[in-house]
Amino acid sequence: MRPIYNALTAEKLKSQTQFHMPGHLKGRGFENFDISPSIDVTELYETDDLHSPQGVIKQSLEHAAHICGAKKAYYLVNGSTAGVLAMVLGFVQDGEKIIADRFCHKSFVSALALSGAVPVWVKPKMAQGATVLAPIGYDEIASAVKENPDAKAIYITAPNYFGLMGDVERIAEFAHERGMYLLVDGAHGAHYGMHPNLPKSIISMGADAVCMSLHKTLPSLTQTAILLANNTYDRVECALKTVQTSSPSYIFTSSCEYAVDFYENCPRERYTALFELVKKYFPEQIKPLGEGVKYKDFTRLNCPVHGNPYKVSEILREKYNIAVECCYGSGVVIILTPFHTEEEIKSLKTALDEIRCDNHTPISITPFELTAQKTPREAFFAKKKSVPLREAAGKISGEGIMVYPPGVYQVLPGEVIDQRAICEIERLIEQGAEVPSVKQSNCLIFE
Repeated sequence: MRPIYNALTAEKLKSQTQFHMPGHLKGRGFENFDISPSIDVTELYETDDLHSPQGVIKQSLEHAAHICGAKKAYYLVNGSTAGVLAMVLGFVQDGEKIIADRFCHKSFVSALALSGAVPVWVKPKMAQGATVLAPIGYDEIASAVKENPDAKAIYITAPNYFGLMGDVERIAEFAHERGMYLLVDGAHGAHYGMHPNLPKSIISMGADAVCMSLHKTLPSLTQTAILLANNTYDRVECALKTVQTSSPSYIFTSSCEYAVDFYENCPRERYTALFELVKKYFPEQIKPLGEGVKYKDFTRLNCPVHGNPYKVSEILREKYNIAVECCYGSGVVIILTPFHTEEEIKSLKTALDEIRCDNHTPISITPFELTAQKTPREAFFAKKKSVPLREAAGKISGEGIMVYPPGVYQVLPGEVIDQRAICEIERLIEQGAEVPSVKQSNCLIFE
């Protein structure tokens, strides 16, 4: 019995046009990379050790740091999640404050539970003239720091899930003037710096550490990522040995190296051609979004749709054999790579223009303003019980409630669930959203 393998090799999946991660696009991005069990080995004299690199891995990491413009580079075989955990564990200790983007990935909340760091949340606004969230801005960060001058670090998501970034350089300068570190979840920006029409590399903007998912936007296997730092931080290196497997895959580490090589040597013309295709078929996607957005990624399309985005996604999949990255309040998220053809992009445009389905009220994915009575760490270790969501009003959330993707908590672990949140979550589920922490209409609360 091999149901997973059977699903992966099914003809329907093999013929599907994919506008989502991983960035190698069904292997098209691998031009000289033999993914074979024959290179699945362990730590040998010839192969070095990821956790104590002295040979070929050390050489590869030093080259990666040079190419990416960083002081240090670390290959991650547990995804960007490992990088987020290592950054927080490496820079912020139990009880210390960290100014943080409330529109963060769930891995950051896990990092809070492990480290005991205390978050000071900064909530993003809607992007001007758009229905997606803007990136965290300088003013919001400055205000939070003014009220919490004892914070040890600032943590932002740049770019956010919609390919938008604020003034990271200014935030970095501001942080360093106040003796704080700037940590960046740059999971979706590994390709930045490869073309003039893309934002420049995130590490060059002055962050102390940035983790990026190589597999999301570059040709690399799922679960591969890289952590870049502008100095050597012993606690970060120690944390990496803690949060990553003690048996790292050499296929994964080689895949990381391949992505770096692609970053270094990919012909600029590939991204020029992709930019021209976006300009031709989705011209509205390359227009500036106004105040609060300094950088916009043209390879990340936020396409409004005619009707329920979850229903549109289903129609795209069933009728047009097209798979998108994610649905959001009034549209779908599309990830483009230089390996997509004009025919595929044109087919996507045609399908989106043709589909009409039931109207709906756009669903806000902005996190709620809820009261936190417990920290994520307290919630992690607390005794919990499962109750129907409708009976959770006034109770403390034990696990948190998120929409996935993009993996952002609507209700954080330790926050009090109110009736407004319950109604919105029920509407999300009714519309077709994936809310994995609500199982059979139940959620976890404190006993």
